[in-house]
Amino acid sequence: MDKAFLIWIFLCSYWGAVVGQTTEHPNALTYKFVLSDYNTLDPYFQNNNNPDRILHPDDVNYAGEIAYFRSINSSLNLGLPLRIGSIDAHHRSFDDSLCQPCVNRINQEFFLGADIIAQYKFNNNYILKETFFIAPYFLAGIGFKYLSVHTGNFDVQIPLGLGLNIKLTELLYLQAQFEYRKSLLIQKDNFVISAGLNWLLEFKKNATVKPSIND
Repeated sequence: MDKAFLIWIFLCSYWGAVVGQTTEHPNALTYKFVLSDYNTLDPYFQNNNNPDRILHPDDVNYAGEIAYFRSINSSLNLGLPLRIGSIDAHHRSFDDSLCQPCVNRINQEFFLGADIIAQYKFNNNYILKETFFIAPYFLAGIGFKYLSVHTGNFDVQIPLGLGLNIKLTELLYLQAQFEYRKSLLIQKDNFVISAGLNWLLEFKKNATVKPSIND
């Protein structure tokens, strides 16, 4: 986690100089703290433990996220989130022991992930006013994840979820988000809960008009 935390801090420092989102301010950056749960949806874990154990604190690992979002129109945002952290998951392995395969739990496996996300905004001037102080949204996309221990070291996931922006100022929002992520390669479906800040970028145009040669 120390390595992951340092990389995340570096990225935040690099992007932090520029950071809901509206058509008037179409660009935004988000910084979020992320919780992931790979065990609630793991059949092996549930069959060998309490099946009613859902989103238990002992099964959660942590990550950080930074993302850039662009407003396409009043209803649609596109985003590129980057996540760095660790996950807690069970791994199947084949070795010389009596169990074939063996299932081992690793609760601090480093990962690096990147998504392409589409957000459908409910504050689109049809359902809610775009400037409404609460801005819910639905999200879907595709994600790519590098895993430091898991066999193959790579997964493709389909995130689906709901989120909410709460307006603090004209350019600053609180954001909370819940995702179900379908795992396509390693078959490790998972839940993700994240919360943080969403800043709208404001690029001020130079109002000075230079005189032309004819003037």
